[in-house]
Amino acid sequence: MNAPVAGVAAVTIPLIMLAAFAGHARRPRLLSTALRMQRVLPRRLTGPVAALAVTAEGGTGVTAAGGLLLGRDALLRAALGAAAVLLVAYAAYGASVTRTRPSAPCGCTGSLASPMTSWVAARAAVLSALAAAGAVWGPPAAQPGAETAIIGLAGLSFAVILWTLPEALEERAPGTSPAVGFSSQ
Repeated sequence: MNAPVAGVAAVTIPLIMLAAFAGHARRPRLLSTALRMQRVLPRRLTGPVAALAVTAEGGTGVTAAGGLLLGRDALLRAALGAAAVLLVAYAAYGASVTRTRPSAPCGCTGSLASPMTSWVAARAAVLSALAAAGAVWGPPAAQPGAETAIIGLAGLSFAVILWTLPEALEERAPGTSPAVGFSSQ
């Protein structure tokens, strides 16, 4: 049972981290704007913290993907372990912001349109647990092509579901856009 979970982690975590990195790279100032609007960090730290987070996402995503594609078990496990630590920090931070500033934007998908919600924190917690499982159990040993394909498709599906879940579960008044109530000032 551990092998499929670790295999899903080996696919899901790099995809999520690379998608987050791509979203932030596309709009580089957005995350620091969201951090300022969340009013947790001192204003002067929002830029450096945002840059550190985006770098960590890209680094763990590229390293995990490289470990998976090159068959480097130790590299993949190290990247998944680092991602687990980063994601547990995101979960704790998200839970804190949700309690103290529930209308603040998340900034986690390259947009200020979605608020920080308990679903965002829960997603980070689930991803952290999945990354930790992958780091501990490692990728599954060589399996028949059909099993590998199923694990790959499951990882891809899980990544898509977890990526879109918070926004999909967001409740909006009929006829309003997702950005209503947020400003970048």
